[in-house]
Amino acid sequence: MKQSVVRSFQMGAGRWQFGSRTYVMGILNVTPDSFSDGGRYLEPEAALGQAESLVSQGADVLDVGAESTRPGYVPIPWETEWKRLEPVLRLLLKTVKVPISVDTQKAEIAERAILLGASILNDVSGLADPKMMRVLAASQVGYVLMYNQRKEISNDFSSVDIRRWLLQRLTEMDAAGISAERVLVDPGLGFAYGIEANWAVLRNLEELVGLGAGLLVGPSRKRFLGQVIHRVDGERDSATAALSALLVNKGVDVIRVHRASMVKDAVNVADRLLRGDPHG
Repeated sequence: MKQSVVRSFQMGAGRWQFGSRTYVMGILNVTPDSFSDGGRYLEPEAALGQAESLVSQGADVLDVGAESTRPGYVPIPWETEWKRLEPVLRLLLKTVKVPISVDTQKAEIAERAILLGASILNDVSGLADPKMMRVLAASQVGYVLMYNQRKEISNDFSSVDIRRWLLQRLTEMDAAGISAERVLVDPGLGFAYGIEANWAVLRNLEELVGLGAGLLVGPSRKRFLGQVIHRVDGERDSATAALSALLVNKGVDVIRVHRASMVKDAVNVADRLLRGDPHG
């Protein structure tokens, strides 16, 4: 049986203790063009309704993004991203009782989101913006560090390369005053990996446990699941839940998904089987 390394995750004033249960991050896209739910939650009231639904389904944190990073996306100016994000973020921070993560690659967005009260920054670029490190160092928010270094879709895979890159980034962050307990590492499923490489990443996730940081994985509705069950993206929630239960045994701490209910049930059962009753 594979157990998580017990450690904590600091996000502003909040803290999670890892090792006894798995946390669920609910996805809220306020974009017109995300691959699964683009255009549904652009208006603040629609976004709030979905946020409340995700929380009622058991999401422990909400990840709000205003720029699509689907395959082939075209980056948008930070001003456009902020115009979409700001009214939704203000409403959620005032209303929702779970921590809010902001999915952005841009330091300008990160800085403004932190000032409003966001607890986590989720950066799919892996600190590509040179100003992001400064923003993080000046705050106490949590940070999701994604491995996203491939320029072309490929099935080549090296867990050694991923681990080495993440360790290098964690060392740089520590030197800047950003401790590993403020970081979740993410192997970046679906970002420039070919179908088979995604499965290879998943089989080797144990290589990313024990870096000092927590481990987040985002398998939700991804194309590599569709290749197995032959369903379109909106019909892949059951496959996402099945994989999520298996990821508990790989030492994953946080799972990022579009629909929280199935995954929450799946990881609760897996946690009880593999880790016992944390209250017993």
